[in-house]
Amino acid sequence: MIKLRAYIVRNQVWLMALVLFSVVFTLFSQAIGYDFINYDDSRYVFANPHVLRGLSWEGMLYAFSTLDGVCWTPTTWISYMLDTSLYGSQPAGYHLTNILLHSASTAVLFLTIQRMTGRLWAAAAVAALFALHPQRLESVAWIAERKDVLSVFFGMTGLLAYLRYAEHPSLRRMMWVYASFMCALMAKPMLVSFPFILILLDFWPLRRAGRSNVELCSKMLPLLKEKSLLFVMCAVAGGVTIWSQWIDGAIVPVHFPWYLKILQLIENVGFYCKSFLMPKGCSIVYPVEHLDYMYLFFMGSALMVISLLALRQLWRWPWLAVGWLWFLLALAPVAGIFRLGHIAVADRYSYLPSAGLAFVVVFAIIEAISYWPHSRSLFVSGLASWIFFCVLMTWADLPRWKNTYSVFESAYRNGHHFIACDQLGSLLYANQEYQQSVVVCTRGLDVNPQFASLYNTRGGDYYMLGDLNRALADFNQAILVNPAFSPAYYSRALVYIQRKKFDEAKADIKTYTSYGGQLDSSWVNIQTK
Repeated sequence: MIKLRAYIVRNQVWLMALVLFSVVFTLFSQAIGYDFINYDDSRYVFANPHVLRGLSWEGMLYAFSTLDGVCWTPTTWISYMLDTSLYGSQPAGYHLTNILLHSASTAVLFLTIQRMTGRLWAAAAVAALFALHPQRLESVAWIAERKDVLSVFFGMTGLLAYLRYAEHPSLRRMMWVYASFMCALMAKPMLVSFPFILILLDFWPLRRAGRSNVELCSKMLPLLKEKSLLFVMCAVAGGVTIWSQWIDGAIVPVHFPWYLKILQLIENVGFYCKSFLMPKGCSIVYPVEHLDYMYLFFMGSALMVISLLALRQLWRWPWLAVGWLWFLLALAPVAGIFRLGHIAVADRYSYLPSAGLAFVVVFAIIEAISYWPHSRSLFVSGLASWIFFCVLMTWADLPRWKNTYSVFESAYRNGHHFIACDQLGSLLYANQEYQQSVVVCTRGLDVNPQFASLYNTRGGDYYMLGDLNRALADFNQAILVNPAFSPAYYSRALVYIQRKKFDEAKADIKTYTSYGGQLDSSWVNIQTK
């Protein structure tokens, strides 16, 4: 017994890392049995012939040359191909890899914080809050978000490699940092905040920037020069990402006055803070709400107070500045200056930033205990209860990711975002629940009357219900709002055929095929009339 206790004491850090890995893996393991989500999973895996052929030289060439997914992410593509070679094309293997990567990131984050601070339980609490929070579900349970878990895994290994470099600087050790960061950027470019996080860690807890303002000013330039290659890599990755997303139309500039942009930024940052502290109602898409100026005033004031407090107590509470700036800098690429597609906020964007918030919360509790030592049990039990609450919320919410229907039915209930309405309406149509689909699509069109797919789906519902007039009106409207939306021409041709207007049907079919639409043999007779 004594030998066992001594063994545990000697190896408590590694044992704790193993415990964290096991707990995280166990919590998310039920997702291994889940299906693909027919929303980006098709692009990345089950309808991508390059991925389905597994790892090969041709696949490697595709991975390094393609901009599918609207970013240059060769590491992510290679990981998908490797999964196919290892597990086949069923979803279980892809889910397993996502969960393993997230579990490993948790263990590496713990090892890094523990080694930097020397605090075992504080590091464990930060890692647990980061890993077990319900906001992690989107990144872990959605196969298409492999880029999230893969980039953060390499980011965490990069932090650990940098810690080893900071302890004994050498070019060989710095090369491991470069390699980890390059792999992270090639998995998802959002990791451009990585060099800035290293500078924060130089300040505290590594203390490489000194312990006074004078030392900070004198040592900052050498620390920046030391990371110059990392900044160059950031600039290249950022430029390639902006260019690739711009030409694909994924970046939508927010054409608001400057003050409304600031208010939207406050709204978005506040959303992530509030979701971290009070996790509920997570969704794959969140509706864009009208700005509540009273709420924004209080939220903006709270964010300003935290920021000013972090600067004012820079040397007394360095953990506050490090954690808070980690959160803000990691969130900056997706904070809302540009809108990515139809998305203003998303749980997956909080993946890396949330580690900064967890850092703030845990070390704030440690600071509070130092002021009120008699309340230690109260603070510790409160933190433990919060982590346990996150575990329960994550476990309860995980079945939402079981299949496409469960994901978008939940999103529809949590707010009628038009993407959720479009996806759910299409699924209801496929299940021949036409009346319900009409209701869902109509609600989506109330939110966004310029979305052609919703008109097309609702028109299909009316067609199947025998209401050709309403069907034709919706197909016409779909073409009006988006003349390049080819499915609407196909759908309208069906109505024209029902009405014996074969010339009009042939014209629509010709337009449909000109946009790349495919026809089966049943259309041959129509085309020859």
